[in-house]
Amino acid sequence: MALFFKPSASPSEKHHWHTSQDTVGTSSRTTPSKAASSLHISPIYVDAKYWSYKAWQPKHNISEFLLRELDVSRLNVVYNLLWWAGRQAPPRPLHRWKMLGLKISITEQADLHLVWSAENLFVKPLPLYLLDYSFWLRFICDEKQPQDTYESARGFLLTYVWLIRHPSDLEIAKHEWLLPGDMTWAMWIELVDSIWDHSSDLSCPESISKRYKYGALRLTRLDHIYRFAPRFYLKYLLDGYVQSYSSYGGFFKREFAWLIVAFAYLSIILTGLQVGLGTIQLRDNNVFNKVSYGFAIAAIMLPAVILAVIIFLHSTHGL
Repeated sequence: MALFFKPSASPSEKHHWHTSQDTVGTSSRTTPSKAASSLHISPIYVDAKYWSYKAWQPKHNISEFLLRELDVSRLNVVYNLLWWAGRQAPPRPLHRWKMLGLKISITEQADLHLVWSAENLFVKPLPLYLLDYSFWLRFICDEKQPQDTYESARGFLLTYVWLIRHPSDLEIAKHEWLLPGDMTWAMWIELVDSIWDHSSDLSCPESISKRYKYGALRLTRLDHIYRFAPRFYLKYLLDGYVQSYSSYGGFFKREFAWLIVAFAYLSIILTGLQVGLGTIQLRDNNVFNKVSYGFAIAAIMLPAVILAVIIFLHSTHGL
C-alpha cells in the first residue's frame, strides 16, 4: 500500500508507523501516525436539507469539509443523556458483533458511526486521509484548524483500535470495505502502536470528542432522547434521531402502529361503559352518564386530532 511508504522509496525503505513528536509551529497537538503524504477526500459534497441542496467541492475548503465529515455535534449536545443509549466503555470488536447476528452496514455519517439497531451496526469506513501523516499536520493538528476537527478525528480513529483487535476483525473490516483491502496485520499493529504511544491513557482518553467517550450507542434509545428531551420535543417527535422511512407507506406503518394498541384499549373502555349503562345501578347515575358521554366524544375526536397533528408535523419535516 503506497500510503505506508515514502515517495519513491524502495521496498527496503519501508516507512514504519512510529511515535512522532513533530508539531506544526507551536502546536501542542500530536499526530497519531506517520505515513507518506496522500490526499483522499470526496470529490463533491452535498448539503441537503429537505427540499433544497447545495453542492460544493471539498478540495476548495478542506477545513470546512472535515468539520462536516467528522461532525458528531448531534451526540455531543446530548452527552449528559447518552448514558441511556450506551456505556462509557470501548465498543465490542467486529467479530463479536458478527457473533451477535448483526449486519455491518456502511454509513458515511460520523454521528451514525457505532450506532446499532436490532439488525444493524452502522460503521463509517476509515477515511484514508486519517492514515496520512502530512494531512494530519496540515489540516488537523495545525493550531489554526478547529479544535472540534482535531478531537473528532482522534476519537474516530480510536474507535478502530477497539473494533479491530484480532486478525479476524481485520479481515471482516476489509471484507466490509471499512479498510483498504491490502492492509496487513503487521501494518495494523504498527498503526495501533503509534496511536497508543500518542494517548496517555486509552481507558480514559483526552483530547477526543465527548461522543467517543461512549462506545456503541443503541438507536432506539437515541430516538427516545431526541423525541422526548424537552429541547427537542416537537422538532424530533416523529423522526427521532434518524428518519427510518423513505415513503409514506413506511411512515404510516411506523407512526400508526401504536394507534392500533390505543384503539384496542379505547374499545375495551367503551364496551365497559356501554355495559355499565345497561345496568340498573348505573343507568340513571348522572355522574356516570356524564363520564360516558365525555369519553365517547373524546374517543370520536381523538383519532382525528392525532392524525392531523402527525400529518402536520410530518409535512414540516418533509419526507
